[in-house]
Amino acid sequence: MSEEVSESVEQEVEETTILPTYSQGTETFIKQSLEAILQLHGEILQAKEESLKSLQEENAFLKESLYAVQNVYDEDKTTIKLLQDQLAKTQQELEFMKRKYKMMWNQAVENYGKQN
Repeated sequence: MSEEVSESVEQEVEETTILPTYSQGTETFIKQSLEAILQLHGEILQAKEESLKSLQEENAFLKESLYAVQNVYDEDKTTIKLLQDQLAKTQQELEFMKRKYKMMWNQAVENYGKQN
């Protein structure tokens, strides 16, 4: 009797370790799941491409802005140099006029002193 019990237990163990076969519903579920995963993957790739395109457009805009700012900077630099040159010339003229008027007043004082 113990042999019969052990054979019966061994047979039950073998039956429980056999991999279950997929039913038609399970195959459909797996197929639908894979299709959904592939569809999501496609959507992710499309979103990635759109993001890259957007970033490239933004990069081009920033590049153009940087060039424009550089041009304005160069123009401002030229303007500053021109204004500095004009200021230096004006200061030279002012110094010349100061010396001229000082000489004129000194001569006027001397002439006044000679007259008195």
